[in-house]
Amino acid sequence: MLPFLMQFPFSPGAARSVVPLAALLFAAAGCSGSEGSGGGNGAGASAATTGATTGAGSQPIAIDVFGSKYSTIELEVDYATGAEPYTGNLIGFGDVWDIFETNAARLYQGQSKTFVVPTELAAMQELTDVTATQFTTDDIFAIVAKHRDKPSKAPTATFYVLWLNGKYVEDGEENPGVLGINYGGTGVIAMFKPVIEGTSAGPGLNVEKFSEQATLVHEFGHAVGLVNNGVSMATPHQDTAHGAHCSNPDCIMYWTIDGASGMVDFLQKTTLSNQTILFGDECLADVDAAGK
Repeated sequence: MLPFLMQFPFSPGAARSVVPLAALLFAAAGCSGSEGSGGGNGAGASAATTGATTGAGSQPIAIDVFGSKYSTIELEVDYATGAEPYTGNLIGFGDVWDIFETNAARLYQGQSKTFVVPTELAAMQELTDVTATQFTTDDIFAIVAKHRDKPSKAPTATFYVLWLNGKYVEDGEENPGVLGINYGGTGVIAMFKPVIEGTSAGPGLNVEKFSEQATLVHEFGHAVGLVNNGVSMATPHQDTAHGAHCSNPDCIMYWTIDGASGMVDFLQKTTLSNQTILFGDECLADVDAAGK
């Protein structure tokens, strides 16, 4: 196992505890919902994109990852110079990556899965040749084709997460509000660091660190088939006007969370309710049924 690579089993009945986000986000409740939005909310940016698969490698269909064929779920994390993911412990909270790990593990509660997640830069790969500040889908998949090292192969399902030091370009124009994007059926997630940094509520408040992890949770939810995007719904809760997003505004899969201003609003509510698991009951019911 690589140094600083967090590897942990999640078996039936297991539980992982994390201090509620309120422990460090209490000050975020006073910041404006428009702060850091950059003029856009990224609506639809995470919808499944089945055509953009060049260089992505083979990815299992979402529902299969909830079965016994795949016993390990692994993240391969690369980052462009200057776009390093946030890492390390936060006073009164623990490791910032606990947010992703706890929520990803909850999706597979009741199943014997091992998660392999890099939590320190030493276990991630820096891409010194990625210097652009704007990225189209084609740009992203050119990087994927060159640098993805671990395509999925049973018994391991691998997801490739790419941190970029720039913003997403959609239909020829920069969309300054998109925090992250998932390409359905490819296992590829792109994260846009300048937009994530823009959610900051001020020095020392760490809002941007939680925004980054919550964005990763949201995009991973898309990647594993939520909402009605590979995993069937136990009850109707898809916001069909916004693709594979949940109709519950208190769920991390709600559509406005794709964008910076929507993420800040969500974190404010999360703070007040002391949430640790960011998925709503509807999405959790879906994955619980899928794992049976």
